[in-house]
Amino acid sequence: MSRPMTSTLLVTGAALTVIGGIIGIAGATVTTIAAAVAARRRIEQMETPPSELARRQWRRARTAVSAGAGAWRDGDAPPLA
Repeated sequence: MSRPMTSTLLVTGAALTVIGGIIGIAGATVTTIAAAVAARRRIEQMETPPSELARRQWRRARTAVSAGAGAWRDGDAPPLA
């Protein structure tokens, strides 16, 4: 191959790589926007806001930890069968 042909192929390959990268970034952007819109719609349709659900679960977890720690301290654990 001659030198001009090699540099032409190199430039063409680089240009296609850049174009592919731009298309990839555009695709990732569209996907992110679609996911955000879907998440927002889902949250708007929920009867209980996610923050309240998280608060409830946190309270339940704290209660369970307290009960488990109390049972462990008091030795109230049932015997293993």
